[in-house]
Amino acid sequence: MIKPPGSKQHLIAGMVQVAVSPDRSQLVGNCPTCSSRLSVEVRSDGTFGSLVACMRCKQIYRVQPQEGSDSPGENPRGFGVSYVIMGVWDVTAIMEYLFDNMGPVNPVAGGFVCQPDEYHADYPFITVNQGARTIRFSLFGQYQEREAAPIINQVVSEFGNRFQLNLYPLALERWEYRDEAKGFALVERRPLGTLLRERAKRQAHA
Repeated sequence: MIKPPGSKQHLIAGMVQVAVSPDRSQLVGNCPTCSSRLSVEVRSDGTFGSLVACMRCKQIYRVQPQEGSDSPGENPRGFGVSYVIMGVWDVTAIMEYLFDNMGPVNPVAGGFVCQPDEYHADYPFITVNQGARTIRFSLFGQYQEREAAPIINQVVSEFGNRFQLNLYPLALERWEYRDEAKGFALVERRPLGTLLRERAKRQAHA
């Protein structure tokens, strides 16, 4: 369930500004809380993890290349796939499992969203809309669509098997990071399975 006040939560404490190291193998910066040196490995394709943990103050920070610095990769982007649920499902069991195993669960309009903790940095956000009977799996970072798709598909398969859900795709959404908005903006939405969506609506109101 939703974490009560005072319980331990794996929340992001803020941003850490980083710059490319001279040999371009790492992004380096200083912890905003205790000033310890932090580093993030730059992968062979130029991408890097979006989160970094400080071992001294035990905080998690989101990585942000310094403005004007030479970035090793492209701006972060997001990909999300929404699914409609056919048949019986147990929303409470889903919420409890995500809370216990994946990260904090917070209420949103119509349902809740689970934000992966620092141990699941490459795991999608999971948004459940109970009224619409939909679940969206959204992955953010320096991913190409060809990289994000298999990660999401694997999680969807495991998720469906665990809760015995019949999941049918509704839409694929793509976001891009906008400096002026200091966040992600939706740039594309591709409808998937329109007939299945109409069928789900009729079933939900039957």
